[in-house]
This record gives sequence, C-alpha cells and structure tokens, in this order.
Amino acid sequence: MHHVAAFLRRGLAFFLISLLALLVENLSSTEPVPSTNQRFEFHDDIQALVASLPDSFHQDQKLIPILTAFAAAYPKALQALETRADQRLLVCLAGQKFIYNDGITKTFDERLEHPDIQDMFYQTYPLANPTDRLPKDFDPGRYRVEALFMALYGDSESAVARNCVAVEFCGHSVKFNARYNAANALRAVSGDLTQLLAQKPELRSYVDKLRGTFNWRKVAGTEQLSNHSFATAIDLNVQKAAYWRWVSPSQLETFSRTNWPSEIIETFERHGFIWGGKWWHFDTMHFEYRPEIIAYSKGKPAPTPEVKTALPSSPPVTPR
Repeated sequence: MHHVAAFLRRGLAFFLISLLALLVENLSSTEPVPSTNQRFEFHDDIQALVASLPDSFHQDQKLIPILTAFAAAYPKALQALETRADQRLLVCLAGQKFIYNDGITKTFDERLEHPDIQDMFYQTYPLANPTDRLPKDFDPGRYRVEALFMALYGDSESAVARNCVAVEFCGHSVKFNARYNAANALRAVSGDLTQLLAQKPELRSYVDKLRGTFNWRKVAGTEQLSNHSFATAIDLNVQKAAYWRWVSPSQLETFSRTNWPSEIIETFERHGFIWGGKWWHFDTMHFEYRPEIIAYSKGKPAPTPEVKTALPSSPPVTPR
C-alpha cells in the first residue's frame, strides 16, 4: 500500500509539472492582442482629420477649434486621433494619448482635479481689456491635464530643469522652459515691455521685483502641479498683486481688475500668455504660457458672453 501511494504521488507531481510547463509554453508563444483602436494620422489639415472620423464625432462644435488651437500652439505636437471601441476619442499629443471627452458631468472642483482635453476649453479666456468683474468660478485656463504638460515640458523636476534656459526679462535673469517656444515667447514679452516702460516709466514698479518662475510645486490647496513646475509661468512684483486667498470670500464677487495696467496684460497675451487676473479665483501677479488657450480664444467668433468687460473710461471699482 505504501508503494502504491508513493507511485501516485510521483505521478501527480509529474502531471502538475507537465501542466505548468505547457502553460508557460502557451503564454510565451501567445501573440499580442491587436489594438481595437482606429488611428487617424494628422497631415496638417484639421478639417480633413476630423472629416475622417466616424460621423458620431462630427457634431462636436468644439473639436475643430480645439485641435486647431493645439496645432497652432505646439507645432508638431499633434500627431493623430484615435477612436476606441467604447466610442471615446483619444488625442495623440507629444507622444502620449489623452482622452478628449470622458463623458463625465463634473462640478467645478472635479473639473480642476480630473479634467479631460475638452475641459481645458470649458470656458473661453477673454481677450478684451480691461476686464472687470467675472462670474463665479470663471477660471479659463486653470483646468489643465497635468500629464499633457509633463509630455510637453518634462515629467519631473530634473527633466524640466534640463529643459530650462536663462532668459533676460526686464533686467532680471530667470529660468524658463525652452521647449515649444516658451522661453522665446518670454523674451519677446520682455522686449515689448522694455519699450513700453521707456514710454511709461510709471509702470516699472510692476517688474522691478519678481516673485519667480521655475518652482516644482503644487497649487496651494490642491494636489495639482502649478505651471511654475514646468517653468512656463512668471510672477511679477508681489507688492502690486492681489490673490484670492488673501481676501475674504465676499470680496471675490466685488473684486475689480481695472487697476492693473492693460498694456502689461496685452503684451503678455500677444505672445501666448494668459493672466491670472482673468480668473474668478484671481492671481494678478501670475502669467503663464498657454498659447493653446490664446489661440482658441482668437478662433472664437465673438467674446465670451458671461464676462463683464469694463469700458476703458470706466473708473476702478473699489472692492468692498
């Protein structure tokens, strides 16, 4: 009986070893499952690219303006579109794939924390100046797909640092990202501002001192990286600034932006920067390089209706 049991145990062990070897062989010889995504290559024609998509995507009136803005802002970064089996659209940018519209209805906070590509253009940045009071939670440009900016400018502090160059800005030397024309855009701003300050020296106090550029950190009160992390933002003189966290909540509704020089704002905007003063959650010292936001705004046929724009002759409104 003892010999029979030993024989059975040896037989069972041999069977299990053979089965395991067969499974390993099958796994190693299994061919990769082909992707079910359908890819549409971009050949410098946005209209043709979108026309090649299935009909279900042709109803999105924002798709062409958004893709046009990306193509203008980041040359060669837009590579293709892909459609998934679940009918989600992927935008292939800077070697990565990003969901265009995740189909989720979001609150303001959810849009800040988990935006898709379409969410980045949920609100249209106003190009009119001066801009006065803004609607609640009107923060165009604050909804950022963080992984996209990592793909564009560097996915770590050390990677961004390697992409930085020194830029002379109105008498200061600052670090700024050289990728996708960011550093050149800041140089152009400095050149225009230098001429402006020669004509209007009373504005020099706004750039006499700078708060900084490259700083790998999260936005205060959030888990999202600041654009300073990518060395694509600059803060001017903090002594001339107003910031929404420095005031009582009631002042957000009455805060006026008309006391900031339109000439400085327009100079930055002309070279692809947006101003943090045009957010409900205002940050008036802050400018960040967002050429896709500016390009999208320029492509809109009319100004954003919800923005209340002050006439140049309107006197400043004192916050209560």
